[in-house]
Amino acid sequence: MTAEGDDHPARNEFRGFTLVELLTVLGLVTLLVSLLLPVAGKVRAAANATACLSNLRQMGAAWTLYTAESRGRLMHYAWYSPDSQTMAWDLYWPGVLDARQVRGSTLLCPAASEPSDNESIGGYGNATRAWTGRFASAGTVVRFDETTYRDSSYGYNRYLTAGGGFVPDLNASTLSTARSMSDLPVFLDCAAPDVWPLNGSEKSPPELPPNLSGNQITLYTPDHWKFLLARHGRGANVFMADGSARWTRLEDMYSLSWRSDWVRYRLNLPAR
Repeated sequence: MTAEGDDHPARNEFRGFTLVELLTVLGLVTLLVSLLLPVAGKVRAAANATACLSNLRQMGAAWTLYTAESRGRLMHYAWYSPDSQTMAWDLYWPGVLDARQVRGSTLLCPAASEPSDNESIGGYGNATRAWTGRFASAGTVVRFDETTYRDSSYGYNRYLTAGGGFVPDLNASTLSTARSMSDLPVFLDCAAPDVWPLNGSEKSPPELPPNLSGNQITLYTPDHWKFLLARHGRGANVFMADGSARWTRLEDMYSLSWRSDWVRYRLNLPAR
């Protein structure tokens, strides 16, 4: 039915978007995405850092339990035992943690959970990759046999081993020689299973890495390059001997007390 005097039937009119309107909508969507992506990245990075600290606390709790059971005695350094594969596998820190059910994903930081695929550098990791025992010799702490090996994003302060140099005469065998437990690193974000960093001094520091990505790490680079990694912003997560765990700026990693006579100072590191 039509209204009186109306020459055309009633109808619904549909008007499509003009090109200008479509481009405006697309521009707004692009702007929103560009604003949200950095926020999502920061949220993800914060979640990774929190999970990493949780991992380190679990690792540290197992180490603390071992130390208490051993009446403060430091663990032995045992890397290779070809005549008895279980010795190195069980004796050093990964074995100590494994015996206390700390293994697998707990040893992997979410920001560096994929193991290295670089055989030429022995499977060392970097800022975004975990180290792997896949390319190591069988009978070591990181590789038991042809099919069983360990991956991790963390390393151990090798000074904290019996005779490992925690005190200058190398004879320290118990944790009782430690002075500043709250600044004594035990486990930390690392591209290798353990580190034994050179100290130097503020006026004569050891050779600094060319960058903080870890892409220059080789079989022969200094140990401190292996933890001066921008894995969590410009810092690393560290578990301390007093049971605490915290994020530490890379410039302040040498301000920690790695051994009893460590000379503390800040590092002047590359911009990235």
